[in-house]
Amino acid sequence: MTTAIGSPAQPGRPGGHPRRDLRDFARGGAMGLASSIIAAASGFLLTVVVARTLGAAEAGVFFVVVALFTIVAEIAELGADTGLVRTAARLRALDRVADLRRVMVAAHVPVVIAGLACSVLGFVAAPWIAGTFADPGHRDTAELLVRIAAPFVGVMALARVSLGGTRGLGSVAAYSLINNVVLPGARPLLVGLVFVLGMGAAGVMVAWTVPVAVSFAAATIVLWRMLRRVERAESAGGASEESGSAAVREFWAFSGPRGFAAAVEIALVWANVPLVAVMVSSQDAGVYATANRFVSTGTLVLQAARIAVAPQVAAMLAREENDRAEQLNSLATRWVVLASWPIYLALACFGPFLLALFGEDFTGGAAALIVLAGAMLLALGAGNVQTVLLMGGKSTWSLANKVAALTINLVLTLLLVPPFGIVGAAAAWAVAMLVDTVAAAVQVRYLLGLRLDLRKITVTGLWALVWFGLTGVALRLAFGTSALVFGAYIVIACAGYGATLWRLRGSLEAGAFLGAIKNRGQNGKEKEKA
Repeated sequence: MTTAIGSPAQPGRPGGHPRRDLRDFARGGAMGLASSIIAAASGFLLTVVVARTLGAAEAGVFFVVVALFTIVAEIAELGADTGLVRTAARLRALDRVADLRRVMVAAHVPVVIAGLACSVLGFVAAPWIAGTFADPGHRDTAELLVRIAAPFVGVMALARVSLGGTRGLGSVAAYSLINNVVLPGARPLLVGLVFVLGMGAAGVMVAWTVPVAVSFAAATIVLWRMLRRVERAESAGGASEESGSAAVREFWAFSGPRGFAAAVEIALVWANVPLVAVMVSSQDAGVYATANRFVSTGTLVLQAARIAVAPQVAAMLAREENDRAEQLNSLATRWVVLASWPIYLALACFGPFLLALFGEDFTGGAAALIVLAGAMLLALGAGNVQTVLLMGGKSTWSLANKVAALTINLVLTLLLVPPFGIVGAAAAWAVAMLVDTVAAAVQVRYLLGLRLDLRKITVTGLWALVWFGLTGVALRLAFGTSALVFGAYIVIACAGYGATLWRLRGSLEAGAFLGAIKNRGQNGKEKEKA
């Protein structure tokens, strides 16, 4: 994959070999993982700063607005972001580079219109939104925050679509740097400045939204520079009217259902925050959103694997190289389990200590955090099954899964939140997430015909469970959840787990994985000389 922004790679070219697939995944995955770690750390720091600056109640209002903003921005993308990842990779793999420019334009124009409409509606409807989702004492604040955020909805949608295009053209670096470093990294710094200046909730929302404009400008510039380079490097001739129109139809045939599915998916992630605010209180919404933020932070490994794997799998499936796609996906899933399960086991075992970092008002989310973390352990055991399904062109299947999951989530939330509060919200989300994951896994296995090596994945997960699960439970029962106990837990669990992984390094192909990363710069120089 690429090592410089704007320098396209050639994912999954014909004549590939599993070693080459591993090399490409290792390079892209390492870059994606590094940037995802930065994004996760920045998101965690942002949550701490917001919680400490605003307190649980106003933080709840802020997170409700962020949840609504995220859902609406996803709707405005119309599925074009994922559509460009798949379509651009397919067109290059099938030597149809001449059709890329028309598809890029066709992807962006409708998003401009949809984004503008969403921004205007959000600004005008701010009083109604505030009255619906905020406590009476916080409605003025909520209305102000909605009006600050609304103009940036369309900008965020366009930035995500452009970044999808860079991934489809082979650049992991562009997506990683802009979306996972610049955007999330700027937010806690700006919010920290707001805290120092004492600017309150409005200042926090300005600090959260302004980096969106920066990411949009950067993504747009990089995408069109990359497109010109790809056209020159791969000898794109003039696209015929028929070929270009067919490519656009194919793009929207996939992206249309994906747009609905993506909106439903983001609603599945965020919907319980405003629902808790409506059904319980803004303070409980803030606590739930904070616990949910921990869960989102733990998906950094999955995100890194998705960034690297998606264009490769799309190209392989376009050429019907299912065996290669199957092998790559199985290995990537093992690495996802290997690196992410320890995070969720630690969250489940030491939730009270970790939530106390946000303030004592947030420790009541520990039980909800256990439920959320447990669900993610099971969901991550399927790896990037959602990505494989989409790269196989099955956006309508994905849409059906998401609609079913969201329906289950909403029904269970209405039933469980009144008696159980945020634990009920967490349980509803957990059930919905597992339904979505199981449905996608069955479809990939029996309808696409791609298998996972469940035996090896299970072995990897069991060792994580031993060192980070059983060790954590034992230490917590014996000594509690203080900082000292948590520190000892991390040292013991990491040492034992590391020693186990060293013994398993052969089956994990760790040598080839690390060697590919180490030789990235050397191989890049060789390509330049060639």
